[in-house]
Amino acid sequence: MNVILLTHEREVERPTNTGAVALKAYPQWCRRIIWSRVSPDETVLELLQQSSTAVLYPAVTCQSGVSEDANSNETIVSGSYLTELPETLIIIDATWQEARKMIRQSPYLQQANKFALPDLQSRFKLRRNQVEGGLCTLECIISLCLLNERYAEAENLEQLFLSVNQAR
Repeated sequence: MNVILLTHEREVERPTNTGAVALKAYPQWCRRIIWSRVSPDETVLELLQQSSTAVLYPAVTCQSGVSEDANSNETIVSGSYLTELPETLIIIDATWQEARKMIRQSPYLQQANKFALPDLQSRFKLRRNQVEGGLCTLECIISLCLLNERYAEAENLEQLFLSVNQAR
């Protein structure tokens, strides 16, 4: 399992950034790349050409190759949704508002293969304006660990999540 956090620049210094917890705990399989609207990262572009890579993205309804995000009225061009867990997952690490902008301004993300987690209820309480059914980055990574049968890592991250979520 490889996780790449495609992080909005404003997210890096936020004390509520839960992706930083996974980066610190598991740098051997989790890393961060800063998203840029004008200069897409070459590593991300190369990875997205591989069938073993997908963008973690909520399930959507498809019609004629165009999908509507289930959590907004935005329309995006859709890549295929993979049914098998890919080797590398790119997680958009940002607020929900920033994440929508990142997708909208990045055609390579719109067209990438996607992978959706099962519907889960977020327990994250450190930010306002959460999208219903939307998970924070660390909750996504915990779910991915469980899907990958990395139970010890999932449990460790769960304990770290509980500490962070109660810190404020």
